[in-house]
Amino acid sequence: MGESEWQHASWVSQLGKWAWIIGLLNGLIGLVWSLYSLILIIPLWAYWGPFRTAPLIWNIIASIVGIVIALLIIRPKFSKPCGEKDWDAMYGWVLKLGGLNVPWMLIWGILMELFGWYGWGGLAVLLPAVMLLFVGPKEYNWSSGEKKAEE
Repeated sequence: MGESEWQHASWVSQLGKWAWIIGLLNGLIGLVWSLYSLILIIPLWAYWGPFRTAPLIWNIIASIVGIVIALLIIRPKFSKPCGEKDWDAMYGWVLKLGGLNVPWMLIWGILMELFGWYGWGGLAVLLPAVMLLFVGPKEYNWSSGEKKAEE
């Protein structure tokens, strides 16, 4: 190996590679648990009313959203490049807001936290993202360098 590798590359790459599966499992466990709980609570509806089931309905919807994010976004856009240690692809995956480059990996990690069952599914995205952004192999460019054309 002629070029030295980033000191955290191996574990960040492995965690990022498996992030989509962790997110998928998180969503599936949340979905199964919420459906199971809902089935147990439905007979008590007359006593408790529908308000007791509202959090379970939210958990079902959130788990489905988390599964979709894990499969359609995290797997191809985060886990694949992370597994291949393609750090440039990770640094280049940005949302440009004015003069700011907001990393999509951070946005999707936060969304996975919000839509994950107890939040642990999003950690597999957020932890590698934070490592890449703040102690990564190169400095992250938060500025897009774009300026509006003056009229």
